[in-house]
Amino acid sequence: MNIDDKLNDYYTSKTCRYCQGLIQDPVHNGYCKTCEGSIAEAYGLVKQHLSHAPGATLADLKRDLDVPFKILHHLIKEGRISIYDDPL
Repeated sequence: MNIDDKLNDYYTSKTCRYCQGLIQDPVHNGYCKTCEGSIAEAYGLVKQHLSHAPGATLADLKRDLDVPFKILHHLIKEGRISIYDDPL
């Protein structure tokens, strides 16, 4: 591993996975303190909502919970939630 790869790994591990801001405390699972709270709160709301309405769409979640689409897409990208399209 060359110095550029080491520097890239170092800085990648110190940036927030959501906003790409610097993380001052690396204990926060890859998120800065601000995003960690927002993501955790949104995940809790979405998880609870999906347990009561498993067929909910992204539009339903946005409307019912007022969670930003950006956070919903981030949770899907991370594999923390799954949203299925309506069957044909």
